[in-house]
Amino acid sequence: MATLPPIHPNQAPRMTTIGGITVREDVLFSDAKGNEKPALRKAAETAIEKLKQVLPRVLEPGETVLYITAGVAPLSVLEQLTLGWYALQLKGVTLVVTDRRLLRFRRKGKGWRDWEWNRGVQAARWSDMAEIKVKGWPTRVLTVKYRSGKKEMYRIAGMGPGKKLGVVIQALFPQGMGTAGAPTGQGMVSLCPECLKPLTPDLYQCAGCGMTFKNEKTLLWRNFLIPGGGYFYTGWNGLGILQILPDVALGVAAVTLGLVAMHFMPPPTPEPGQQAMTAADAGISAIIAVFLYGLENLVSWVHTRKLVREFIPEN
Repeated sequence: MATLPPIHPNQAPRMTTIGGITVREDVLFSDAKGNEKPALRKAAETAIEKLKQVLPRVLEPGETVLYITAGVAPLSVLEQLTLGWYALQLKGVTLVVTDRRLLRFRRKGKGWRDWEWNRGVQAARWSDMAEIKVKGWPTRVLTVKYRSGKKEMYRIAGMGPGKKLGVVIQALFPQGMGTAGAPTGQGMVSLCPECLKPLTPDLYQCAGCGMTFKNEKTLLWRNFLIPGGGYFYTGWNGLGILQILPDVALGVAAVTLGLVAMHFMPPPTPEPGQQAMTAADAGISAIIAVFLYGLENLVSWVHTRKLVREFIPEN
């Protein structure tokens, strides 16, 4: 985008530099109406400070930062149904809008303010987007449709930031179409946090610097064989701890009932007035326990596989 248009009618375009990063201060430090506020300036400067290890290196020569906001990475229907409020903690991202790209930085922390960069970085060029818009109430949602047909939806943290993001996007692309530069045929591309070379899907080693990432094969056996193992492997330790008890309980139940069904163990002594468990009863109960164990770990595998595919450094 050769010429940056005015974003707000009451603000003339103004460039400044923060930590070696070129920003549009008339956009970055103002609300949806173009009114500059000290709190917004402080929040933007704090975000830049938290990304100081990576953002200056990601930006291309001459690329200008327009806006920075917090959001939630795209969630599948299963994730929405099973993660609940954990999604806000575990799928949090910082979105950086520039004159050329949408940058996405994975974050970790206890909230929108207390966070740090979690060594995950992705980028998508405006030219690769067929449509982009911000809609919704009370939660604003950034919807991006790529020329490849893929679609992503980001929940924006807060009405104010969501409304401001909508103003910025509408000013950049009045028709909702990304047209800056030549399309590359790609969508949101993961970058190596060390050398910032594009990473190849399903190849968990950077071709540029050799950095290794956690992989799906290791995730698979850890997820199904170690209680909470999938979550621990991907750094979601809180969910891993929560999964230990049901995993152990179901595993012990399946093994015990299986041994009873095969006559390797006597059935438990029945309570007064109750019938003793038969081998058939034990076998059916063992199958149910195995099914529940498998279902629970299938859900955790779907959660964590998606994160692994976004590249988590081994060390």
